[in-house]
Amino acid sequence: MGLGLAVWGQRQTLPHTFPNHSDRNIQMKTTITPIAFLALTAGAASASLVTINGLSYDLNQFDGAAVTYRADAGSTVTFDGKKWDQAAGVDGYTLGELASGQYGSDPGDQISLNNRVDPDWLQLNYGSPFTLTSASNQLVIHEISSYTSVDPEGLSFNIRINGGGIIAASAATATNYWAGMGADGAAEDANQLVFDLFSLGFSLGDTISTIYIENTDTGSQTSDPDFIFAGITVPAPGALALLGLGGISATRRRRA
Repeated sequence: MGLGLAVWGQRQTLPHTFPNHSDRNIQMKTTITPIAFLALTAGAASASLVTINGLSYDLNQFDGAAVTYRADAGSTVTFDGKKWDQAAGVDGYTLGELASGQYGSDPGDQISLNNRVDPDWLQLNYGSPFTLTSASNQLVIHEISSYTSVDPEGLSFNIRINGGGIIAASAATATNYWAGMGADGAAEDANQLVFDLFSLGFSLGDTISTIYIENTDTGSQTSDPDFIFAGITVPAPGALALLGLGGISATRRRRA
């Protein structure tokens, strides 16, 4: 589910009726161009947008979403309340909170995959498929780190999208960033891994339904990644607003 912006191919003329003193009606018409309409709708859409480390997410994509995870006898999946989500503006939308049996009581925002030999796993299941409508739609995974640079733990996992083939974390563009001071007063860094969906074979109009993540054994004792948030990015909120304002300005110049 991407941003639900309507785009019209033609100008839309909307009638407005105003009564005058003689009870006759005066008809006025307002013409809205497609680009100007985007400007009008961008404000409403931005209410659900958050920006983390320079990338924007529409939280509406998580409507009806849930996280499943390995829960058999061999599982060593754990949860931890890092409070990073409050500083990032995604409280209620972390992988831990969306996990079955976790959401609502908020016992842990972070979900850790600790079994490296018989890999632990988690899967983000979208309530409604996310439709790729922009080149800005990229899959991004955030992993809490105790380092100030991308560490082996941050790359010790594989993913599958829509049940497809294995994609190693090394296929992503990885950066480490200061995640801010959490509500618990702890300083937290995070690894941000950006997977270019289009270089992975996806096209505009394709949909994303599931994102599967599993631990891998890198030989390091720290290959137990701590995932906090995953989602698909959308265009920055200012981009649509500027586009719309440009359309309004151009319309006024033509009329002048």
